Amino acid sequence: MSRKSRRFMVSGAGFKVAGLMLCPQWLIAAEQELDHGNETIEEIIVTSALHSSPENTALPVSVLAGEDLREQAAATLGDMLQEQVGVNSASFGTGVGLPVIRGQSANRVQVLQGGLGSIDASAVSPDHANGLEPALAERIEVLRGPATLLYGNGAIGGVINVIDNRIPDTPLSAVSVMLESRFDTVSDQQTDVLKLEGGRGAFAWHLDGLYRESNDVEIDGFAINPATVELDDEEALEHLLESRGYLQNSSVRSHSATAGGSWILDDGYIGMSFSRYENNYGLPPAAHGHHDEEDHDEEDHHEEDHHEEDSRHHDEELMDEVHGIRVDMKQDKLDFDGTLALGGWFSEAHGRLSVVDYQHAELEPDGSIGTVYDSEGVEGRFTFDLAPLPNREGVIGIQVSERDFSASGEEAFIAPTEIASLALFTVQSLDIDDITYEVGLRADRHSMEQSGSGCDDTSVNLSGSAATIWRFREEANVMFSVAHSQRSATVEESYSNIGPSCGALPAEDLIAHAATGRLEIGLPNADREKSSNVEFALRKHAGNITGELNLFYNEISDYLYLSDTGFFVDEVEIARYRQEDAVFHGMEAELSLPLLNNGTHEQELTLFSDYVRARFDGNSLDGHNVPRIPPLRYGFELSHSHADWLVKLRWTQVAAQSDHATNETRSGGYQLLSLYADYHIELGNRGSVLVFAKGHNLLDERIRHHTSLLKDVAPAPGRGVELGLRMEF
Repeated sequence: MSRKSRRFMVSGAGFKVAGLMLCPQWLIAAEQELDHGNETIEEIIVTSALHSSPENTALPVSVLAGEDLREQAAATLGDMLQEQVGVNSASFGTGVGLPVIRGQSANRVQVLQGGLGSIDASAVSPDHANGLEPALAERIEVLRGPATLLYGNGAIGGVINVIDNRIPDTPLSAVSVMLESRFDTVSDQQTDVLKLEGGRGAFAWHLDGLYRESNDVEIDGFAINPATVELDDEEALEHLLESRGYLQNSSVRSHSATAGGSWILDDGYIGMSFSRYENNYGLPPAAHGHHDEEDHDEEDHHEEDHHEEDSRHHDEELMDEVHGIRVDMKQDKLDFDGTLALGGWFSEAHGRLSVVDYQHAELEPDGSIGTVYDSEGVEGRFTFDLAPLPNREGVIGIQVSERDFSASGEEAFIAPTEIASLALFTVQSLDIDDITYEVGLRADRHSMEQSGSGCDDTSVNLSGSAATIWRFREEANVMFSVAHSQRSATVEESYSNIGPSCGALPAEDLIAHAATGRLEIGLPNADREKSSNVEFALRKHAGNITGELNLFYNEISDYLYLSDTGFFVDEVEIARYRQEDAVFHGMEAELSLPLLNNGTHEQELTLFSDYVRARFDGNSLDGHNVPRIPPLRYGFELSHSHADWLVKLRWTQVAAQSDHATNETRSGGYQLLSLYADYHIELGNRGSVLVFAKGHNLLDERIRHHTSLLKDVAPAPGRGVELGLRMEF
């Protein structure tokens, strides 16, 4: 939803950032001309095995925390992270925003909560939201690149770890209160958040709650891309005209509540928490039954007439009844967490266990239940830190997971399946002078047993990595890493429309997947995906000038993807999961420069850019593009801060995506301009108040994210202003 944006005069900003960062001598000279007044606070990345600082991790890491986290707060995880380099959002209307890392998402990006999977159904279909509430996070860490070594089958593209304080790990004495309320004009969205924390003696407790409600979101122009509509088709033309000015059935209603507590020990802690998350969101009417056309260009979209402001104020209940399919999701989650100091070979043990009961129902326009997805499971992760030696660190761990997945109703195209995994892993690090060497190994056994099909599958995945970090200066280093990762096919990739004989169902029995508008057929006993990744990073992490440059090259053998066949059953196309080799390569760059620091006012300029290219490499699709790859982005952010206030202006240029896959449309480029401002009011010893305002998509651009399956029927929100108030006592 909230998307910050920008404008600048230099069209090649992203590549200039890369060029500057490749020259350490430029960094040295520029820094000598500036005062070193900024105080740095070391961060520890808990998602990495060795809990290193960001500059000493073997994978590029983005951290969103503190005031930056609150500035980016949004209804979906993808929207919250889309300003991080290398991260985009795959929207499916405004209720779903799945994160995309370096062009990969869903089954290849592992979304964690406190280090464990949320055991939801988000990877099964692009219209399924993540089963967590990002606005309650206190910190979000993004590992860009293959992290199967640490987190297993779903992390071949990267990891996103949402960290909160629902199980406190330090003593709390006085009661603290945080209350936040914000309103967004683009959808009349009201969001209220409450957090309470306190403790007595060795016991610490945490309570939080969230409520969010919004109407249909405003857009400029038509939701349906006019270039994909045959104007002599009266029904299609009517749907086009109905979509003007707002995105139908895009309202959201959600709430969440959590209670947790822990007992703080002399040498650790042990605690538990319980949370319930409910989310009811609409799917755009064209989502069920949409189709892609061949290579249309939306570059002339600004010729569309501007809508009248009151066109969106239809009766919402009537629109839902006529057009809308809604998803009603509920998740109950019980977490156990603890750390204990040890002796002998191991210095510390840390364990976390989650028990999840997830369900969501897809509600038909008349209110009846169409399909119900259930996912119940348990996941645990236990790590043991080796007793440190002068130049060595190490950790070994075990991860276990067991899950029952089922779908029932008219869209149940996957039979009930039991999914289990068991993994052992280790990471070892050695420091010699100014060089750190890091190696790691993981063995992962993955099994799926499908009810009544005789089509069970068991596989063993082996992953390994090696990295070298050279600290050529105290505040700068170079990282080089190689990694080999393996991934087994997931339940939908293997068992979609697969019958008892382990073959595809007869054509007349195939069940359509309404989200994609296709009859999807899985690939039982698919070969494992095998990813070989090479990464280079240059990082300047301290001083007035900071930044990083990342270059990556990733070959994936037997890449699993869904391919249209050109055959139809009752006008619904058949699509099959297939495997081809693919190559992903690209870069990410970010550079922060001080412009002013006179002791009262500080001004900073940040330049950024990211790019990924992905093509099939072999057999019949050699050289063809991989679907839904984000285009080049570059831009700048200018911030000016005082002791009591802050202002940020951000501009991003998103290039047109002409390197589209077969049956995809071309996506036009656009500019994003956003403005953020806040003012702090101190209340002495009683607390503080923060008043803030944020304008997003201020140019009111017509934005169609190329990463979205619905880009031609569900564009991003138009111009909006968010106003908010946060009180802490």
